[in-house]
Amino acid sequence: MPEPAPAPHAPAPPGHRLTDPMAANDLLMYRLNRLLAVAGSLVVRLCEGGYGITRREWGLLMVLTQQPGMPPAELAQRLGLDRARTSRAITSLLAKKLVTRDAMPGDRRQAVLSLTPAGQAVHDGLFPQVKALNQDLLAGLDAQSVQMLDLALADMQQRAEALVTTRTDVPRTYRLRGGRHTD
Repeated sequence: MPEPAPAPHAPAPPGHRLTDPMAANDLLMYRLNRLLAVAGSLVVRLCEGGYGITRREWGLLMVLTQQPGMPPAELAQRLGLDRARTSRAITSLLAKKLVTRDAMPGDRRQAVLSLTPAGQAVHDGLFPQVKALNQDLLAGLDAQSVQMLDLALADMQQRAEALVTTRTDVPRTYRLRGGRHTD
């Protein structure tokens, strides 16, 4: 007697791929990274092709528009960048005359950064274009889904920040030493 054919697999319910990932394409961080890589490439093209700045420099300009007079270390922390990359981006923006670096009164070793009028003009020209790209990404969602996504992203950001401080079992990176820590 022949074996019965196996029952076809029912499609996984929505969200199941995220809560019980079986492959890289199911992992939340992988999917977010791919989304950023694809959609972010348009931002890179706008930044580099249209304004002669990098995406990292664009991040600095956006933060300094909201909070002028920010010290470089705080700017690095706000953007989640290491100080060396932030310093290179600041040096580049200074050379392009898009930001100023002014010593803090009373402590000349400390400095604060602000946009120049040219830096503000780059921001004002680029922001509406980046905003439109973001709106195009959200266009396939209804208003309730956008609200739920906004709440979910805020919650995941908080959880990520908590995980970074509490997950002491995850090895630290030692990039200056060529990779893994072996002590």
